Amino acid sequence: MVAEFEANLGHLRTREGMELAKKNGKLKGKQPKLPEPARRSIRRRYAAGEVSLADLATEYSVGRSTIHRIIHGPETSR
Repeated sequence: MVAEFEANLGHLRTREGMELAKKNGKLKGKQPKLPEPARRSIRRRYAAGEVSLADLATEYSVGRSTIHRIIHGPETSR
């Protein structure tokens, strides 16, 4: 019983802390690896056939999967 109570207390404190951080603008979630202007440039250059997916990954120092998500994923920024 005591252990369960203490576990619940910890969960409550965590939730309260996260709500407070969110209210103060401190909790933003994971930030994108590349800024939106770079993402637009990647989409444009790939669509124009200027460069391959692998070359873009090397140029921006990210994985091919990141470039693939930028090109084929939703157009909205995070």
